[in-house]
Amino acid sequence: MNYAKTDADYFTFNVHNSAFITGQTGSGKSYLVEQLIKRYASNKKSEDIQFALFDFKQVEFGHWVNHPEEDEFKIAEKLYCPVITDPEEALDKLEKLAELSKDRAKNNVSKPQIFIAIDECDAACVDTERFSNALITINQNAKNANMKLLYDTSRPSPEDVIPKRLLDSFDLVLLGKQGSDKNYELLGFDKKDMRLITEYEFNLIDQTA
Repeated sequence: MNYAKTDADYFTFNVHNSAFITGQTGSGKSYLVEQLIKRYASNKKSEDIQFALFDFKQVEFGHWVNHPEEDEFKIAEKLYCPVITDPEEALDKLEKLAELSKDRAKNNVSKPQIFIAIDECDAACVDTERFSNALITINQNAKNANMKLLYDTSRPSPEDVIPKRLLDSFDLVLLGKQGSDKNYELLGFDKKDMRLITEYEFNLIDQTA
């Protein structure tokens, strides 16, 4: 594994296909995801990219739909499906996306790129097994299926939010400022390996290296 440091404005997601992001409230998780979505949407048409957005707090992604004047890059026109806020519905959709990832990888389907962003852990807490299985399948097929997946949460519990087998399936792990040093241990990392960071900065762990 390689360790580095990045921040919410300059994090790039070109080489890798999946990332787990965690940090305390105010660490910059949601801002990082939003900036990344905007960058991807800014130079691609709807036939080139579609976004599957899961917004359980109902405050992160819906504004692009509800306030078109804020939707500079026409993200609402590039949605794979309506923004999903219900955890049960999310599980169903993620399982369908998992099946889609297998089909696209098998048949060499690369367009449009599908960009999945999951804000918070509500669906994982409803059914950890279903959630984990769906994300692991997507992560395993993401490169060949031309799919990207981001999952962010402020509660990195290995029991129901991010089991080790799910964590291990991600290419990248981004650790923002943590509310407790115990979180590093919960995720299987040593704080001594981490760089000193401030708000909107993240320790970046490349699990593919």
